Amino acid sequence: MTDLPRIALLVDADNAALDSLDQVLAALAPQGDAQIRRAYGNWFKPALRTWDAELSRRGFRAVQQSDPVKGKNATDLALVIDAVDLHYTVRPDLFALVSSDSDYTPLAHYLRERGAKVLGFGRPTTAPSFQAACTLFTPLAGKTDAAQANGLAKPKAEPKRPPTLAEMLADAIAKNADKQGWARVNAVANHMRQHHGQKSKDHGKATWTKVLKSLPGYEFRNEGTTSVAVRLTKGG
Repeated sequence: MTDLPRIALLVDADNAALDSLDQVLAALAPQGDAQIRRAYGNWFKPALRTWDAELSRRGFRAVQQSDPVKGKNATDLALVIDAVDLHYTVRPDLFALVSSDSDYTPLAHYLRERGAKVLGFGRPTTAPSFQAACTLFTPLAGKTDAAQANGLAKPKAEPKRPPTLAEMLADAIAKNADKQGWARVNAVANHMRQHHGQKSKDHGKATWTKVLKSLPGYEFRNEGTTSVAVRLTKGG
């Protein structure tokens, strides 16, 4: 009997794609045995309701984590607590963290400093801070990219480049704007975190308001309040 390295596979469902799980499992197969498979999320959210059957089919334990405050989630904290507990109890040889959220950067540093190997998986746009903190970070292909890799779709003439910060912000504002084009900055911040794994600190600022104010092409209202909003200026 061969003693394979033990892997703890921890998935932040709020910041991962369901169709990426098979890619992750395939990448981990040569590394060892993923004995621990846990996915964290608020499974009552409409966006996560399709996960249940797929997690069971792949041998995952679904860990319920309700959102204590509207617009916030505690998934990352629950995952971090479990990772630290596993390190001191089960002591896996390798941790696999599936998320595009840069909030896991300190956890990756913590585990590596204590001798654990950390493999990160997330979107290509995941913050460089998290990617660098992992022993190895693997960008996950979307459905189209995965199909092309398997020869199931015609390759594109040119590879798709990652979106720029300005493009990600424009998308976040558009997705959360009212009829006048105003979007609350806290909604933009949440969108950047959920969809791009980006935090304001990844761009050298304490808040997204400060990031936006350091860039051209934006105007603001209700500055200095929790309702501060932003929109693109004409021609911006």
